[in-house]
Amino acid sequence: MRLQCIVPAIIPDSLEHLRSRLKEVHGAVKRVQIDVMNGTYAPRTSWPYIGVERDAFEAVRKDDQGLPYWQDFEFEIDLLIKNPEESIQQWALAGAACLIFHVESTEKLEEIQKECFDRRLEMALALKPSTNIDVLEPYVHRALFVQVMGSDRIGYHGVSLEEGVANKIREIRKRWPHLTVGVDIGVNAETLPELCAAGATRFAAGSAVFNFGSPEGAIAHLESIVSKHSKE
Repeated sequence: MRLQCIVPAIIPDSLEHLRSRLKEVHGAVKRVQIDVMNGTYAPRTSWPYIGVERDAFEAVRKDDQGLPYWQDFEFEIDLLIKNPEESIQQWALAGAACLIFHVESTEKLEEIQKECFDRRLEMALALKPSTNIDVLEPYVHRALFVQVMGSDRIGYHGVSLEEGVANKIREIRKRWPHLTVGVDIGVNAETLPELCAAGATRFAAGSAVFNFGSPEGAIAHLESIVSKHSKE
C-alpha cells in the first residue's frame, strides 16, 4: 500500500477544533494524524484529555456520533502518552485506522503489537532523535512505518528540526532498507529536501500545513517538493 507523503498533523484543543482542522483539509488528503496528550509523556494536554472534552470523547468512543468526517478520513492517532497500551481499546472503538506508539513511553511493545494485530489495527513506532535505534529491532517487522521525531521537544507545533535527524533516518534505512520512515516535527518546505535525501518518504506536518491561507495549497506545494527530491 502506498502511503500518503504529507500527512496533516493536528493537536486538537477540543472536538470542535478538530472538526475545524479536518474541514480545512477535507478532500485534499485521505489520512490525517491526530496528536493526543494527557500530560504524562508530552508535557501538554490536548483533546480528549481536557475537562468536559472527556464526555465528548465518550460519545465518540461509544459510536454515538463518531469522529468528525469519519467517512472521509483514515485517522492515525499519535499516542503521546505514557502506557499507551491502556488506550488501545478506546481508540479502536473511536475509529482509529493506525496507532503510533513512542518507544520511550512503554515497556510493553510486544503486547501492543499483539493487541493491534488482533484488533486489525495498523501499528507504527515513533522515537526521539536521541533514542538508539536498537530498541526497534524486535518490533520493526510488524510496524507499518517508523516515525523519527524531528526534536526531543515533542507535543508542540512550530518546533525546529534538530541537527542529526537526517543521520538518524539514514541509520534506520541502512539497517532496514525496505522500511518506510517518516518524520514528525520540523517538516517544512526548507527541510523536506534534506529529509528526502536521507531516505524519509512520509511527513507529518502541522504548522507547514495550517499556518497558511490555503492548507490544501500548502499540502500540494509540500507534495511537489517531496516528488522532486524523493529517492524512491
